[in-house]
Amino acid sequence: MTPREMLARAGEALTGSDNWAKAMARALGAHHPDGPRETIDPRSVSRWRTGAMEILPWAAEALPVILREHAERLEAEADRLQDDADRMTEAAEEIEAELRGPRP
Repeated sequence: MTPREMLARAGEALTGSDNWAKAMARALGAHHPDGPRETIDPRSVSRWRTGAMEILPWAAEALPVILREHAERLEAEADRLQDDADRMTEAAEEIEAELRGPRP
């Protein structure tokens, strides 16, 4: 897989869409070799994406880290949603029992 293909796959995985340059620029900002920053220039990401510029080595190395971090956030969100669903199921069962009333 080429660095450009890695960038595209990571960007699409990060956002779930084809419009990922700005989100990737923000994600890469945290991994900048001169220290974390809010973002890098999204135009650089766009140039890497089109092949107008080579992807910088530090950025290519950061891609798997970004995806792992994203996966951890998604797992945490999935756990939270599962807990919410469990609580809602319990609440629905309680409401249903109340609506049925006491059993003779």
